[in-house]
Amino acid sequence: MRQIAEMLLLNGTLVDCPGLIYGKTGIVIFFFHYARYTENSLFEDYAWDLIGEVQNQIYTNIPTNYKKGVAGIAIGIDFLIRNNFIEADEDIFEDFDERMYRAVMYDPWQDFSFYDGLTGYGQYWISRLRYPTASIQARECLRRIVGLIEEKLPDIPEKEQTDVFCFLHDLPEIPGFDAEARHALLLREQCRREWDLQLADICKSFPRLGSSFIANIIRIYQYRRLFNDALQNEINALQQILDLDTVKQPTSMGLLTGYAGEGMIRLTAYNQANTSWMQLL
Repeated sequence: MRQIAEMLLLNGTLVDCPGLIYGKTGIVIFFFHYARYTENSLFEDYAWDLIGEVQNQIYTNIPTNYKKGVAGIAIGIDFLIRNNFIEADEDIFEDFDERMYRAVMYDPWQDFSFYDGLTGYGQYWISRLRYPTASIQARECLRRIVGLIEEKLPDIPEKEQTDVFCFLHDLPEIPGFDAEARHALLLREQCRREWDLQLADICKSFPRLGSSFIANIIRIYQYRRLFNDALQNEINALQQILDLDTVKQPTSMGLLTGYAGEGMIRLTAYNQANTSWMQLL
């Protein structure tokens, strides 16, 4: 763990991307967890320094997508607030809301993928649905995304189907979205039948994750979460993570493929972090 933290301390501020999946926001999440684990406030101070850099970059021309842009950064901040790592006024999301509303309602959209497309935007608005001041916008955007999924359902490519299913799975869990959530639930079951996702090969599920060591652990977690499968033999791999010396060292810093992700996996294996951070990916 110490080597991971040292690598991130040396290189975290050098990472160009401010985003959640590959950039500074993911590193911030690691350092807040690591500060709590070590009881060393210096790591928390470093996390705050990175947040300052992310805030400066938000006002540059960064994309709205989940992978490297606004949607993922905002979700990361919301995660830190909900897990009592930071305190922030709700108006911190005002600029995010404006950009993400425009992205859903007016701007051209790329596809239904989670990292680059509409379902990533949808995850942002699911998080905002929990806040009364944003709930009207959130409902409007979520209705539009669900409507587009329903309209385009026969044409959604296989590589985006799991992302769509994830999005529809998460909607019914949100309080105050009852009628729309019931509709999303029916649509989700239609997707399950037509795409046969329940029987999908776990190794081929969630193509967005790629094939890194970290990604394979996240894939198992997401599969269990969506399909309520025990997969006990596979998830026991977490216990083997305590000895990671045999695993090829990461070549990047981020949460999905880099040192921040490996650090979070280790903290999870040590029972110093719960698995909720995996849902971010």
